[in-house]
Amino acid sequence: MQKFKYYAVITPDLEDGGFLVRFPDLENVYTDGETLLESVKHAEEVLECMLEVMIDYNDEFNPPSPVSEITIAEGESLVAVEVNVTPKGTKGDFGR
Repeated sequence: MQKFKYYAVITPDLEDGGFLVRFPDLENVYTDGETLLESVKHAEEVLECMLEVMIDYNDEFNPPSPVSEITIAEGESLVAVEVNVTPKGTKGDFGR
């Protein structure tokens, strides 16, 4: 098992309500939620699942940026998301 910490940007969805979530360091990793709390929970779930898949398939992905390098727009929130990942194909062995 390995711990990862990435920052998520949470934006209010002004058209449909709820919140949109993106990870600036990870391409194509998005989610949403009806409430802020639900959005954070979904961010944890999608981050864990996507990292598991990327590691299982030996896909390269960006390391987390320092918080000082992430910019957000007015109205957005920056949330640290930590997950423990054990890819299914590695049985927890990250040394392959």
